[in-house]
Amino acid sequence: MSTLESEVSQEADDVCSCIFEKFSVDSLMNLVRENKDDVYILLHKEDRDFVDIYIGKNNRDFGEFIAIPLPKRFAVLEPDKNYFELTLRANIAIALKGEKDFHL
Repeated sequence: MSTLESEVSQEADDVCSCIFEKFSVDSLMNLVRENKDDVYILLHKEDRDFVDIYIGKNNRDFGEFIAIPLPKRFAVLEPDKNYFELTLRANIAIALKGEKDFHL
């Protein structure tokens, strides 16, 4: 693992810890199930301790925030708490790398 990958991995773990302190995995899964629109974690680009939830279509510029989709597959189609959490962690790492090919 390169130093950059290691740094992104550590940052992703830190962001996940912050998210899971504010929102339980069960409550995030319920949000996905209860909303017909997509559900996103909004992560501030500079202040990684600031996270919020956005429900709607990701067709707008979030400015100072990164919109990270919560995976529907493991919340609705194939409910599995562990896979949901792993997929969300992967999406966070993808977002921190600046990529946009998220797991949905």
